[in-house]
Amino acid sequence: MQGPASPGWLLAHDMRATRFSGFRRSGFLRSGALIAPCLLASLSVAGLASAQTAQPPAGQPQSPTSGHTTHTAQPPAHSSTMPHTAAPSASGKTPPAPAPSSSATQPAGPAESPAPGATSSGPSAGKAPVAAPHKKLTRPQQIAALADQLAQAKTPEDAQMLEARLETLRAAGLSPTTQLLLRRAQKDSQADKPDDAVEDLSDALALQPDSAILWRSRAQMRLAAGDFKAAITDLGEALQRDGRDAKSWGVLSTVEDQRKDGPAALKAWQKVLELNPMADKNHKHLDALHIKAFGQPT
Repeated sequence: MQGPASPGWLLAHDMRATRFSGFRRSGFLRSGALIAPCLLASLSVAGLASAQTAQPPAGQPQSPTSGHTTHTAQPPAHSSTMPHTAAPSASGKTPPAPAPSSSATQPAGPAESPAPGATSSGPSAGKAPVAAPHKKLTRPQQIAALADQLAQAKTPEDAQMLEARLETLRAAGLSPTTQLLLRRAQKDSQADKPDDAVEDLSDALALQPDSAILWRSRAQMRLAAGDFKAAITDLGEALQRDGRDAKSWGVLSTVEDQRKDGPAALKAWQKVLELNPMADKNHKHLDALHIKAFGQPT
């Protein structure tokens, strides 16, 4: 740099003075006073933008910056399955993590099976339930069902139809040999040979002693032969095996009437009406038996 003694120094000095004086006249000093705050403001905006761009992930503490306001974004809601990490306190110590909820720590239990009778949402949910196959009734069960219907019959025609069906079912349990003996006994009875009919039915009972219809048939043949005591014995065996046979009770009432036992005949006929109300719809026979048993009412 040239010293003061150099002529050029004065020239340079004058130039600086002139420039300074020109700047001063143009308000350079006044405008320069405003430049510093503007620069500081632009630096603050740039620093804020960079801080927002480089913001740490959710759950991480954000270090404060001197001279600037810390903008902390709200962390997203945590799922029940992710543990929550607490931000450090002002003292620098990290508070203990909260205890995990029971829903997050406990494993999922086994899937519950649907309750019985619940409707499933599978492909077969819209289909109607399959009806159970109808179980075929046994012969005794069919006889019992028809006997119930006979007790509720409303007309004599219905009663006769039900009695015919009952007679067919009761004879269905007979073997071919027993059926042959039964038909022979019926022919003997029609030929006025009751003793031969009794022998045929005795042979049939030797083959099937548990058949109620055979005991009743032999009692009828003994009634025709005039053996009342033996007939009552056979009827007792028949009713012991089939107590709802209205025909057996009717034969018993007839036998007791032949024996001149009015009360016994009346009692047996009342049992007939209990099993088949249409057997004596107008109760004419019942009234006649009642008179025989207890006399004419006064």
